[in-house]
Amino acid sequence: LKILISNRLSDIINSLINKNLASGGFKMKKTISILLLMSIMIFALSACGVGKPRIEDYEWKMRTIMHAEDNRVVYDATEEESTAHPEAKIIEMTLVAKDGNITITDVTNNKTYKGTYIVSGRNPEGTDYHITIDGKSGYAGVAMTTYADGSEEPTLPISLDGYSMYFYAEPKP
Repeated sequence: LKILISNRLSDIINSLINKNLASGGFKMKKTISILLLMSIMIFALSACGVGKPRIEDYEWKMRTIMHAEDNRVVYDATEEESTAHPEAKIIEMTLVAKDGNITITDVTNNKTYKGTYIVSGRNPEGTDYHITIDGKSGYAGVAMTTYADGSEEPTLPISLDGYSMYFYAEPKP
């Protein structure tokens, strides 16, 4: 797209040069200035969103699943985390998203859940999604989480069917 726009702007500029040589150049300078400003704005806007984490960029690992009504943790990813939540069951769960499709794999119970996602919004911190998993609709957001020690990691909270699921990122191999 950038190349197409750049080539088109070049053609317009060349055409204007040929048409406006006789006008003394003032009109030409003004026109070139406007076209240059427009091309800079197009290139700047096309870079928006670059560098923000997206759901497709990672393989996600489940950290916790909480009941939305009372925030009770019902699933934890490791026994270390479950010491704070003794009632929580330990499961290993992953989420992979690609080309609008989501696959959640419950490794512990040998179950797979399929769904879809679409971008519902972008903001300076990340991307929001509308998701559907096994016919149930919900919302998700991907953004960087900053911890008290200053470290950051991409996170994926999901709200679906009365549960809040929290995933952390692992870079795709």
